[in-house]
Amino acid sequence: MVFKAYDIRGVYGKELDEGFAYSLGKCLGEKFENKKVLVGNDVRIGSKGLLPYFIVGLKEYADVFYAGTISTPLMYFGTKGKYDLGVILTASHNPPEYTGFKMCDKQAIPLSPVEEIKPIFKKYNLTESVREEAKNLKLDDIKVDIVEDYKKFFLKRCNTSDRKIAVDFANGATTIAEKEILSDLLNNAIFINDYPDGNFPAHQPDTLKMECLKDIIRAVKENNCELGLIFDGDGDRLGIVDENGSVLRGDILTAIIAKEILKEKPNAKIVYDLRCSKVFLEIIEEYGGEAIKSRVGHYFIKKLMHEVDAEFAGELSNHFYFKEIGYFESPLLALNYILKAMDEENKALSELNKEFNKYPHSGEINFRVKDQKYIMDKIKEYFKDCELEELDGISIYCKNFWFNLRPSNTEPLLRLNLEADNYEIMKEKVEEIKKLISELDKSL
Repeated sequence: MVFKAYDIRGVYGKELDEGFAYSLGKCLGEKFENKKVLVGNDVRIGSKGLLPYFIVGLKEYADVFYAGTISTPLMYFGTKGKYDLGVILTASHNPPEYTGFKMCDKQAIPLSPVEEIKPIFKKYNLTESVREEAKNLKLDDIKVDIVEDYKKFFLKRCNTSDRKIAVDFANGATTIAEKEILSDLLNNAIFINDYPDGNFPAHQPDTLKMECLKDIIRAVKENNCELGLIFDGDGDRLGIVDENGSVLRGDILTAIIAKEILKEKPNAKIVYDLRCSKVFLEIIEEYGGEAIKSRVGHYFIKKLMHEVDAEFAGELSNHFYFKEIGYFESPLLALNYILKAMDEENKALSELNKEFNKYPHSGEINFRVKDQKYIMDKIKEYFKDCELEELDGISIYCKNFWFNLRPSNTEPLLRLNLEADNYEIMKEKVEEIKKLISELDKSL
């Protein structure tokens, strides 16, 4: 099952091969016949391997323009208002053996793989003539420059900083355009893992897993930096650690950024994913904004941002979206607002983290289960005296804690996020729900 909720993704050579890439290109070409399509790729071995076959299929019907090795935010930026379809071959933060496809329309709104791509997909034969054409494809003949405008936007929009900052590019797509931008903006930066390598020799390009954060934490501590940042493989997520090497959760960063935006634009609408801490809602209320809750995932958040004309959106998963750039992710704008908060408050990042991190949060806990719906129904019954919401899975709001339990879109998992008024309650309720899920699963 390579058609996921948010993108197409699978193991290169097994789940996604040259035949699939050619067929997908041809199907998209038919859908966007005679339209302008922008195509780019991340640094992955599989992305580069599938690229020529995808383009050969696509250009049978559509006008194809190749942007080179780019990040996902750069693909959105380049597509916006200029191309009818944008595609990047990427598998985001997955291990090296994966590759995939992300697609967006002219407004940089994602195309749903399940609802919009899978129904039109069909397999075509990969003939020898097609293989030959892919082998001899001259990418320079269809190359376009979308980097220059991207660089100009950020160098004009963002402030320079003299703070000592460590940056882990995770050998991913941000080692190109974003590295150039940060080289100009950060006057006292330390770059690590800052060359492109699709094997990701340092670590998996993930901003959430602790084993992937060891390098940036070490770089911050050894160099006495004021903060550290890490990009994921395709550059649409931004992880942040403070001067002590402590990791800031995505919802805490969302609250910090939202506060700064509301100082500039009172009454602004801010979208948040339903896993975010209630401290976020307190900040929005205090500064006069309007908080709008969303399902988890960039597909849902971007569509909602357009519908309500939101100024900003943030997710627990380190995605930060801004209206001013086109309602899509921009880690560089997120960083600019975090530095602005530190400057205006005259506080270290650890102080801001402590100030905003008021309520103990479990983080995301995964459970592999036999029947997601059955277990969620039973959990609803168990907590029947609490308030129930079913926007994305189930959210249960009780007197001194709340939690969300939702099914994974890609695996037989249930994902739990729980927050409580104090650590003891948080620990107690997490253990209670863990035990309950285990017993229910064993009964099946």
